[in-house]
Amino acid sequence: IREVADFDAAEISDEPFGWNLPNWLLRRELLARLKNIPSVTFRPGVGVARLITRTEAVLVNLTDETQVSAQLLIGADGRNSTVRKAVGIDVKTWDYQQKALVFVVETERPHENVSTEIHRTGGPFTVVPMPDQNGAHFVSVVWMETAQNADTLMALDEDAFHAALQTRSCDILGTLTLRSARKIWPIISQKSTHLIAERTALIAEAAHVIPPIGAQGLNMSLADIDALLSLTEQHEIGSRAHLTAYETARANDIALRIRGVDALNRAAIAQSDTLRSMRLAGLRSLHGLAPIRKALMKKGLG
Repeated sequence: IREVADFDAAEISDEPFGWNLPNWLLRRELLARLKNIPSVTFRPGVGVARLITRTEAVLVNLTDETQVSAQLLIGADGRNSTVRKAVGIDVKTWDYQQKALVFVVETERPHENVSTEIHRTGGPFTVVPMPDQNGAHFVSVVWMETAQNADTLMALDEDAFHAALQTRSCDILGTLTLRSARKIWPIISQKSTHLIAERTALIAEAAHVIPPIGAQGLNMSLADIDALLSLTEQHEIGSRAHLTAYETARANDIALRIRGVDALNRAAIAQSDTLRSMRLAGLRSLHGLAPIRKALMKKGLG
């Protein structure tokens, strides 16, 4: 049974749900912005060797054998965060035994700036619109599968992979042609037991990791930054009051989104007929009731 559920941004706003920006563009603009901030010293390739936190400041020894001190240390160094480990914050990890293949394809038909998730056992297949180039249409694909199936797909030659890709896409954009290398990574959820330590705050994937469902990862990271920054208007930066307020502001939202995406992903990978029927019924309920549908869309916008 194929069930189609459209979530139209026009139901809640004149604005689109969001904008899809390639990593190279984000990186270019961020680096350009950093160059124009006098208070920033950008030191690429330099990491944290060890650190010591104190009541008034944190002292960080860097891998280039220099030392810096600061009122606040922000751990934004990913799911295997060195900062998080150094300050003794633990994490809880959920391993779904899934992997995601990521690549870019050229499509026969235009995507009309619509992002689509096709759910079936093993995980969702997501197409993310990209800008047209010289009249050709492109989308980025995130294809989640069981780890075993993903490894098998990764090992296919290009012709066999194209055939599998065409079947999995349900022909929503016509013929798909691979236009990039295939990349693969494991799918997990992860949540730090705390967001803060003395003079230290965790943000982004140092604090939380979720599967790429519903495009919530970046939204959560931006919300972390916004909360940490806005609270400096009320508290001394890096103080216990500042950090406690930050954890209070973010903890519930992070936990809610992790639980929500976890539930969606477990429903997506369900294999029994009973659970698959429940998945379909749940989708119909979420989409069929306008107040619930609109509430979900607003929540998804962050």
